[in-house]
Amino acid sequence: HTPTAPGLPLESMVGKTVAELVDLSNRTRWVEVEGGRVSDLRARASALTGIPAPLLRLACGARDLSDAAPLDVAQLAALPVRLLLRLEGGKGGFGAMLRSSGKQGVKTTDFDACRDLNGRRLRHVNAEARLREWEAGAAERERKKQELAASRKAPGPPPIERFDDDAYDDMLEAAREGAR
Repeated sequence: HTPTAPGLPLESMVGKTVAELVDLSNRTRWVEVEGGRVSDLRARASALTGIPAPLLRLACGARDLSDAAPLDVAQLAALPVRLLLRLEGGKGGFGAMLRSSGKQGVKTTDFDACRDLNGRRLRHVNAEARLREWEAGAAERERKKQELAASRKAPGPPPIERFDDDAYDDMLEAAREGAR
């Protein structure tokens, strides 16, 4: 890289440690670093962006820059320094969990939480299909319901004939009177 940028003449950078700094919004800035340590560059970047220095992470190429390390002028001339934010991470272990579950051979059969190519969850797609089937069977259910109602209305066994014999009733009444 040739360290030239609008508003910063090349003559003002001669003999100084200068870094090409790419900030969070991908704007490139040329920054003069007094001192010669990564911590000085971090402090300068913090002053430019307004982000506290402990939250900033500096990367040059594929490596993170350590505060205690001196600035490598040759590396700064070849590669830009990317300004990143530090992210709090977890303790990890998810990869180990996946590896161990893979060894057990347990495979899932529940794909309802997956999504189709339209981005809809499969459980919702399957529920809609079941609802359409249920609605299609509405006529059949109604027919069965009407058959059941008709079978309930059908005449059952014939009514029992009443036994009406007046002579028999008079004889029973006389027997009851005599027993008293």
